[in-house]
Amino acid sequence: MVEDTVRTRTRSEALRWLGLVYGLSALPLSLAVWAYWAVFLANLPPRETPWIEPTVSVGPALDPLPALAVDLGLILLFGLQHSLMARRGVKHRIGRFVAPDLERATYVHASNAVFLLLLVAWQPVPITLWDAGDGPLEDAVWAVYALGWGVLISSLVAIDAAELLGARQAWAWFRGRPHEPLPLKMRWPYSQVRHPLYLGVLIICWAAPYMTAGHLLFAAAFTAYVAIGIRYEERDLLRNGGGSYSSYRRAVPALLPKLWK
Repeated sequence: MVEDTVRTRTRSEALRWLGLVYGLSALPLSLAVWAYWAVFLANLPPRETPWIEPTVSVGPALDPLPALAVDLGLILLFGLQHSLMARRGVKHRIGRFVAPDLERATYVHASNAVFLLLLVAWQPVPITLWDAGDGPLEDAVWAVYALGWGVLISSLVAIDAAELLGARQAWAWFRGRPHEPLPLKMRWPYSQVRHPLYLGVLIICWAAPYMTAGHLLFAAAFTAYVAIGIRYEERDLLRNGGGSYSSYRRAVPALLPKLWK
């Protein structure tokens, strides 16, 4: 009897630690995937040696039509994972297997896996649409690309990346305390636009000194993802935030900051 109790406690303690590692690891793994994404989109023209292969436009690939079919399939898989796992019914089913406070980390792990698959299996379609060439124009586009990442990173810091990526929830679960969602934050850059995270994504997808048909497909797909994501996110924020978010929504634009009061 005593041995069974000790064995049960040991198993329970091991599961707590495994759950903690599982929950906390979502954050650094996400940052690693996004770092890979930054290199993937840092679209060097063919005249320069890419840092990785494939990038969004350079690398071994199928013929254009099969490559487009593969890329569209990867984009569809990415969209389905993000949309289906955000549904309440799917969350309820996931809750049968993991603790509620580990559900967010589960979503993030699945998103990381699907997104990394999209990046490494991407088929470049090297049909050149524009090339800024060497010179001031190329430097200006790279500056805009860096600005996009600055907007994205500052947005993560402002809203607390640990909360967004499930680490804070996992820590609360490990300590046996209820997770208290953070209040809605409207500090910079959220004082300028309501969705700066999405704004950063749009900038880094479109700021390309060398644009190909494959890159255009990637940027268009993520633009559609941003449009759909804003729609559903606004709906949830209005439902949960009530009047405070309605006032914020009237005062602050969605994506383009006001240049004057």
